[in-house]
Amino acid sequence: MAQNAQDKAPSWDFRLLASADHGIVGEDNLFFDAEVTQGDERDYRYHYTWVNDADPTEIGDDTERERSTFGFIAPHVGDFTLTCVVRRVSDDQTVTKTAPMHFTDGSELRRTYVYDPNEESVIKVDDVSMVFNIASEQFNSLKEYFIALMRHELKFKEFRALDHINFEVKRGEAFGLVGTNGSGKSTMLKIIAGVLEASEGKCTVNGTIAPLIELGAGFDMELTAKENIYLNGALLGYRKDFIDEHFQDIVDFAELQDFMEMPLKNYSSGMVARIAFSIATITEPDILIVDEALSVGDFLFQQKCARRIRQLVESNHVTVLLVSHDINLVERMCDRVCWIEKGHQRMLGPTAEVCAAYKGLGE
Repeated sequence: MAQNAQDKAPSWDFRLLASADHGIVGEDNLFFDAEVTQGDERDYRYHYTWVNDADPTEIGDDTERERSTFGFIAPHVGDFTLTCVVRRVSDDQTVTKTAPMHFTDGSELRRTYVYDPNEESVIKVDDVSMVFNIASEQFNSLKEYFIALMRHELKFKEFRALDHINFEVKRGEAFGLVGTNGSGKSTMLKIIAGVLEASEGKCTVNGTIAPLIELGAGFDMELTAKENIYLNGALLGYRKDFIDEHFQDIVDFAELQDFMEMPLKNYSSGMVARIAFSIATITEPDILIVDEALSVGDFLFQQKCARRIRQLVESNHVTVLLVSHDINLVERMCDRVCWIEKGHQRMLGPTAEVCAAYKGLGE
C-alpha cells in the first residue's frame, strides 16, 4: 500500500532557539525562532502554542504563519511550555518541538535550554583519569632529594584525583559539576581548559574557552600590566591584532587606565584579578567555564563582573560549564549535572534528579 506524504518520516528538522534564557514579567518579550536545517525557508509554515505548566487551561494559540519568529510576553511569573509545529508546504510533512519558558520578577538568574542529544558536543570527556604522585617522605634540600633519587630510594604514593570520568556537553547547554570539597571538580575544569593534561583517557574541546578559574594564572609579575595583557591574551589564544583592537576595551572594563605602565608586582591581588577578568571576557566565547563565585576586586567591580557573566550566560550561543556549591544556582541554571565524589563519577543526568540525590548525601 502506498504511504501518504503525512505518514513518511520527515527528511528535515529544525532547531528551536530563544533570544534569551529567562524572561522578566513586564519587561521582556521572549523571542523564539524555528531555524529549519534543510531546504528553502519559503516552503515552511510555523504554528506556535503555549500553555501554563501550573494551569493547563491557561493556553495561547498563534495562527499558522510564514514568519519563523514568535514573541512571547508572559502574563505573570511562572513556568510555561511553548510548542512549535513546522509544516513543509511541498509535501505537508510536519515536525514538532517544545521548549520550557521561565519568567521571574527579575530577582533571579535562570537559564532555559532545550536539551537535544543529537546536538553537536563541544566538550567530550572520555574515560579521563588524573593521577598525582606524592612523595612519601619530605626532603630538606635538593641535595637530599637527588641522593635519594640516585640510590633509588625515592618513593611515591599514587593519588587519583579523577578516576574514569565520562560525560559530554552539548553546544549551548548549561552543564553543572557538583561534589564535596576535594572531589576533583576543579581538576576536571583545568583539564577541559587545557591547564592540565589528563593522565589517562581523552578530553576533546571544540571551540574557544573563557576559563574563569584561577584568574591571573600565567602572568609575569615583572612585566607591566600592558605587557601582561598581550602575554595572557596569547595564552588564551588571542592574536596580537585582536588584542590591539580590543586593548582599550580591556583597560576600560578593568578601570585601571592610569596603571598600565606599572609592573604587575606592584599591583594588589584585586587589581591583578581585574585585568585577568577583563581579558578572559573581552569576547563572547564558545564555552564559558565558571568555578565557584568570583571575588574580583571591590564590591562595585564584583557587581560589574556579575553583570558581564549574566550577559554571557544569557546568550544562546555560549555553552556554560558551572562548578558551584550553591546547589540552588545549579538547579536554576543547569540542564544536566555530573556529580563527582572523591574522584569517582557518582551520577550523570537531568539536574533535578542529580541534585536531589546529591542533597541527600548527608541524610
